Amino acid sequence: MSDGPLIKANIHTIEGPKISVDCLFNPKEYQVQRSNNWGQADNSTKNAFDLTFSGSSGAKLSLQLFFDTYLRENDREVKDVRVYTDKLWQMMNIEDSLRDPKTQKGRPPRVLFQWGKNWLFNAVMTSMQQQYTLFTPSGMPVRAMVTVEFQESLEHSSLMASSSTSEMISERVRHDASGYTGDLRQKYGR
Repeated sequence: MSDGPLIKANIHTIEGPKISVDCLFNPKEYQVQRSNNWGQADNSTKNAFDLTFSGSSGAKLSLQLFFDTYLRENDREVKDVRVYTDKLWQMMNIEDSLRDPKTQKGRPPRVLFQWGKNWLFNAVMTSMQQQYTLFTPSGMPVRAMVTVEFQESLEHSSLMASSSTSEMISERVRHDASGYTGDLRQKYGR
């Protein structure tokens, strides 16, 4: 694990109105899914089918975000958690300034999920669910769990981090101060 500063994940629009949300807590996990589509020819003489590749879907990212304004150290008074989560809802809204020239219909903006320098996911938000879990005595929500799903946007996929710049955490491969890269347990006999 890195000894550097904690970098907060961020979701922001990359077109349309400028909206940005820093995650108050980074996701504890996320799920990336992608599928390939295969068709099968009608085959009545064999036990197996001949498969024909018919396309691929873009990647899907699913994650849960935890927002808590009740335990904020730097704030003197408790804020409504919707100050943060409403920005995510705004990213789901249809934006008239993003009209399709053919249909004249608006659409929600494309967004970028970013966690550090190398974890970029260019997408559109396809679904969002919010659950409020803590309230002040007056009924103001101060804690929420938000589940967000993204669909990769092909038009902007060049902004995805390349594998050559992606960071990997491994128990075996590390770098030391001398520039050695490899299994440090072997180098130092542990």
